[in-house]
Amino acid sequence: MWQFSATGQYTTKSAYEALSIGATGFGPWKQIWKSWAPGKCKFFLWTAALNRIWTADRITRKGLPHPAACPLCDQVEETADHLLVACVFSRQVWFGVLQMFNLQTLAPQNNLSFFEWWMDVNTKVDGLVKKGLDSIFILGAWTIWKHRNRCVFDGITPSVSCVILGIREELHQWSFAGARGVSHLLALGSHVA
Repeated sequence: MWQFSATGQYTTKSAYEALSIGATGFGPWKQIWKSWAPGKCKFFLWTAALNRIWTADRITRKGLPHPAACPLCDQVEETADHLLVACVFSRQVWFGVLQMFNLQTLAPQNNLSFFEWWMDVNTKVDGLVKKGLDSIFILGAWTIWKHRNRCVFDGITPSVSCVILGIREELHQWSFAGARGVSHLLALGSHVA
């Protein structure tokens, strides 16, 4: 008699669940890995969720030289959550991107972490809108990160409009590649604009 299943029968699933008793869960894994996005973008978000991206706070812990303030807003020390959601620059990007789909009311309003904001938005939408937004969160964070790196390593000036335009163009590519949720949002957005 197998004590870890209701039927008393052994299953691999019940054995795995028994091994996981007492383990802590990691909230955003499902939104990251089940969303439609290229692997490199998902991997970036996974490292951000684990606080492993090379922002100034992490570089400081390693004793390496780094910019004194966020390269996008030049106001406070850079952390992953600051860069992705709390920075004035990032908030403008998110508002502009969500405005394309008449969803600007979902833009970050307070100092939640990036993943808390993402999970909060997921409770307010469903279906293809949720699938599309999951892809947009991944693409938006990835694009902000790439723009940040261009500012740090190539010396470009931060540009909200450049980031929003890049996200818009990439969303069309993702739609052509098969992202149904993104295609749905783009169709809704064309009715709004």
